[in-house]
Amino acid sequence: MRVLKPEVAQDRKEKILNWVVYNYVSTGRPVSSELIAEEGRFSVSSATIRNILKELEADGYLYQPHTSGGRIPSDKGYRAYVDNILRMQALAAMEKEHLEREYDRRVEQLDGFLKHTSRMLSNMSKWAGFVMSADMDLDGVKRLDLISMGPHSVLSVLFAHSGLIKHAAFSLENQADRAAVKALSLRLNRRVKDLPLTDLPQVIFREFLAREKDKGLAELLKKLTEYFRTLAAGDDALYLEGLSRIYSNLEEGSMEDMRSIVRLLEEKERFSSLLRERLRDCAVKTKALGEPGKRHVVDVTIGSENSIKEFKNFSLVSSSYCMNDKAVGLVGILGYKRMEYPRMISLVETVSSMMEEMLGEWDKLDLGE
Repeated sequence: MRVLKPEVAQDRKEKILNWVVYNYVSTGRPVSSELIAEEGRFSVSSATIRNILKELEADGYLYQPHTSGGRIPSDKGYRAYVDNILRMQALAAMEKEHLEREYDRRVEQLDGFLKHTSRMLSNMSKWAGFVMSADMDLDGVKRLDLISMGPHSVLSVLFAHSGLIKHAAFSLENQADRAAVKALSLRLNRRVKDLPLTDLPQVIFREFLAREKDKGLAELLKKLTEYFRTLAAGDDALYLEGLSRIYSNLEEGSMEDMRSIVRLLEEKERFSSLLRERLRDCAVKTKALGEPGKRHVVDVTIGSENSIKEFKNFSLVSSSYCMNDKAVGLVGILGYKRMEYPRMISLVETVSSMMEEMLGEWDKLDLGE
């Protein structure tokens, strides 16, 4: 017979107690072992649940108002539940500080910060993390800002007439003087304003890169040309990290889930299409909020709610992130339906807010400042 480690058995008991208290608080009805077995999703037998309930009753956390009825929490049970909430809040605060420290450290590297963000989400959630910036198709250029973040780092922010924004960070081997980057940005803006995105690579290459003598600026212009060629080709900036964590959490007999993930890798466009749809939905929901300072909402779709049938056993927790009140990208977590939703929602909300703050700081470094 399998014997659980004491800490595992205690954790299971605490989770069942918390579920009972939460359910009772929500419904006002005593909680039966049958209800826990049907709706609790603890992956244990009814007999095990009954034994745990008896232990909790013997320890004074629960009691039965009627012999044949369900159980309700005692004062001791309520206290354990409240202490758990306070403990979780403290952990959430610590986790947020960890996220902020990690984010600050990663963003210092600038180049590839979207990829770092998706990896950080994966590491913190223990599931797969993703980040996708919005596509722009043939949108016209309203403004193109180049912002020096140091002698070897430049941020490009492209504003479209539609209100969408594309941002990219570049690390340079050669130094680029801050004043020279600002001057280049001014010259670029005068030339590319109102151009369709598809014309940008050719104009930058022929009219700027081919004539540039400064090594740092030439390197920057070359990277800009390559970047805008990618955008003009319609490729999504999708970063997906941590799929191996889903593999490692596969349950026995879940080969279909593995095949679903393989299909996801092989048909990335389907996943990108789903995320683009979610980004559009998030943008609409954010606009509908109309709350000062509230620029994004966290969206959760569970199992069959997802438009991709292979995701029937998975959930997506995502949020748009905004710049100048416009949704410019999506961050989120992909994992099994049994994920810890409060924690996943908190992680996505925190990362989305931090990205908005970072983009806001970059936007303040506009040409006139």
